Amino acid sequence: MDEVVVERVLRIVELVPMGNVVNYGTVGLVASCSPRYVGRVMKEFGSNVTWWRVVNAAGVLPEALLPTARGRWDDEGTPHTHEKASRSAFIDIDDLEELWRTHGIDPGSS
Repeated sequence: MDEVVVERVLRIVELVPMGNVVNYGTVGLVASCSPRYVGRVMKEFGSNVTWWRVVNAAGVLPEALLPTARGRWDDEGTPHTHEKASRSAFIDIDDLEELWRTHGIDPGSS
């Protein structure tokens, strides 16, 4: 995996505000990679970032992660059902791009 892209994905995930979630595709658009790549990054390296804020387009996480994610969502006030994050919790591409532009530090720009 490309270390710069991995770091970019992780930094973008850390910018997602409490109470919100983002889907893999939106992170991928901002990070210039595919949603599947974002998923791989999260699976391999996401345990040290706010992984519970990254869900699929339907708001779902893998079943094994849901109990912990629900607890985090409750703590952060993220709207959700028992099975998934609610549509109202999603941050859109424009907001995520703005967060990245204003607060992100691209690991590829040395």
